[in-house]
Amino acid sequence: MDSARLRLAARGLAWPLYAIFFVSGCAGLVYQVMWTRSFGLVFGSTTRAAAVVLAAFFLGMAAGNRVGARLAAAPRDTALRRYAWAELAIAASALLVLAWLRLYHEIFPVLYRATEGLPAQLTALQLALTAAALGPPCLAMGATLPLMARAVVARDEHLGRRLGFAYAVNTAGGVIGVLLSGFWLPVAIGVRGASLLAAGLNLAAALAALAWARGLGEEPAPRSPEPAATRGEPTRGGVANASAWLAAASGLGTLALEVLYTRLLVTAMDSSVFSFALVLATFLVSLALGSLLASATLDRLRSPWLLVAAGASLGAIAILASPWLLVRAWESAPTLPGVGGPLGAAVLLLPISFLVMGPPALLVGTLLPAAWRAGARHAAEAGTVVGRLTSLNTLAGVVGSLLAGFLLIPALGASRGILLVAALYALLGAVAVLQLGRSAAARAAALGVALGFAALAGLRSWEIVPLRLAPGERLLRLEEGEGATVSLTERTRGEVRVRTLSLNGRYVLGASSGVLVHRSQGELALALHGEPREVAFIGVATGMSASAIRSHPSVQRAVALELFPGVLKLAREFREENAGVFEDPRVEFVLADGRNHLFGTDRRFDVIVGDLFVPWHAGTGYLYTEEHFANVRERLADGGVFVQWLQIDQLSVAELRTLATTFGDVFEDAELWLNQTQPSRPLLGLVGHRGRPASRPQPEKIGAMIRVCGAPVLRAWSASAPRNTDDFPRIEFSAASSHLTRTAAETRAVLAAIRQLGVDQAR
Repeated sequence: MDSARLRLAARGLAWPLYAIFFVSGCAGLVYQVMWTRSFGLVFGSTTRAAAVVLAAFFLGMAAGNRVGARLAAAPRDTALRRYAWAELAIAASALLVLAWLRLYHEIFPVLYRATEGLPAQLTALQLALTAAALGPPCLAMGATLPLMARAVVARDEHLGRRLGFAYAVNTAGGVIGVLLSGFWLPVAIGVRGASLLAAGLNLAAALAALAWARGLGEEPAPRSPEPAATRGEPTRGGVANASAWLAAASGLGTLALEVLYTRLLVTAMDSSVFSFALVLATFLVSLALGSLLASATLDRLRSPWLLVAAGASLGAIAILASPWLLVRAWESAPTLPGVGGPLGAAVLLLPISFLVMGPPALLVGTLLPAAWRAGARHAAEAGTVVGRLTSLNTLAGVVGSLLAGFLLIPALGASRGILLVAALYALLGAVAVLQLGRSAAARAAALGVALGFAALAGLRSWEIVPLRLAPGERLLRLEEGEGATVSLTERTRGEVRVRTLSLNGRYVLGASSGVLVHRSQGELALALHGEPREVAFIGVATGMSASAIRSHPSVQRAVALELFPGVLKLAREFREENAGVFEDPRVEFVLADGRNHLFGTDRRFDVIVGDLFVPWHAGTGYLYTEEHFANVRERLADGGVFVQWLQIDQLSVAELRTLATTFGDVFEDAELWLNQTQPSRPLLGLVGHRGRPASRPQPEKIGAMIRVCGAPVLRAWSASAPRNTDDFPRIEFSAASSHLTRTAAETRAVLAAIRQLGVDQAR
């Protein structure tokens, strides 16, 4: 049996290597998703903090590509053994990341306070800390691609087919990793458990590679004097330079395109963890299909630049058409009542994602394999060329993602950003035509590509407003920021004009008709305390909740924390409704992740108010975890009060029980309050105290809010429910599933459970 395996290896059989690389790709994306989550809990869930983690990840990968390029200059069996050691290094150093995270959790509050008010220094510090933790495993990850490229290519004629196929298989493994991470792993085995699982996959890949490396040698084959795919190419130096530029431009455009599509599609969907997973998985599947297309065609073409010319030019056209397709697809999307959970999300979102992103990503996904084929002439140099070009591709990808997220979207908007990326690919198509020859015909063809793109761009199919207005609704202002699209709209109800502040065109943050209910959210905690001096609000929205301090002269200072810059800009349009709170000298509006700011600061507050949050929004569930509640309690002064507001029609009975027991584990005297200021949409408030009240409450200011029950009743009702923690973020995943099919009957069930708690309390 062993001798048979050695004969197969000697013949260059590649499927075992593809299987190993598939497993490695799966592990890599599990790490990326879990590390983004974990570092977000330390550094904050801001777009900039997430970009820092992503940049550190890919910078490490780019360095690893370079290292792997050097290590791949070896026989195939040696390269595969080195690949196995790289997989072992990933597993070992990934386990150390867990220790780094624990250390950062301890020291980051000190560092945060030292850089408060200095965002550039804070960002640099976050990048340095993330690079220190992620550098070793990401460097090892980056080395695996060139080493596997060397191992899998046995003959010169394998260059196009096997390189493209290996990359496609690795990307397909990444798709599985994304889907597992986005739908199942965090709630099944926890975030730490998912990282351990990924390390186990790396270990399995390493052992399999070591076993297969025995007897793996160069496949005996006559070497042609000049591979068919490079006949007629420019000089060697010209090929190297052209392929390098192609790899860099491809990385820049691909990662920018991913950021832009994620913004458009997640905005059009529901911004849940399922949506992000599906969008990323769709994009990766399309890239994998592009690699398969390259694998099937490159070795048959006279030149790889033929594929570049076709892929880039057609890709530019597909990118231009994609915003128009998004609008048409979403307008005609059917509603599927009764289909919920992850399956419902897939049924609703996958067809639209594939229609919009599939063709562009497939076409541009052919370019990196084509760059490899253009740069490599012989099997022995496959790993070196792949490593060098992929390093450039990765570095340019970091630049592309940062440009798209922090420049194109805020300055130009997502649709104009898509136009610019399409123009980049049209330029690549024209350059590729010129690479095929310098004749007059080639120049005319390149000019035709450019003029054709300009004509199609003039049709303005790319120009869309990234939100859907209801009949009779008028857009007043729009802010496409780094993390979200914030809109101010107006509609007429009878003789009254109602202005609404919305996030991503779907979620209402506040309306001019809801002054009393929004102000009551700030009023309850202030009234329960009696004489608050220091106050914090997690979430600003329209500023109406914070305006409750206007009726409490004892307040000396208030901090209002908001994650999205666009909210702070447009909330000023509600000056009359928020009683001019933005001009109140006592209030400091801070652009920050509320959880992260309270974690980092050493200030204590008499009152902390947690605004209404959409529980299925990706990352929002961390505002409902045991760790966050414990940190809030630590930030309360003696006698302080914390209120976390909940919207009844956004939660199931099971989810409410989980929140209640998690809250009660931290606040032993937890209470449940019902806010009926707006009877059609009552709110719930979980109230916690730190010690005995420091002053006399002001019940006359509580208004239409009633205490449903205290800690004993609440604990008896919810004690058996699972807890919501940072390691097991159950609420984020549960709400992402249940909200797809929530009915009025389920909301009535929540109200019935609350009434029963009131009855139990009265006994």
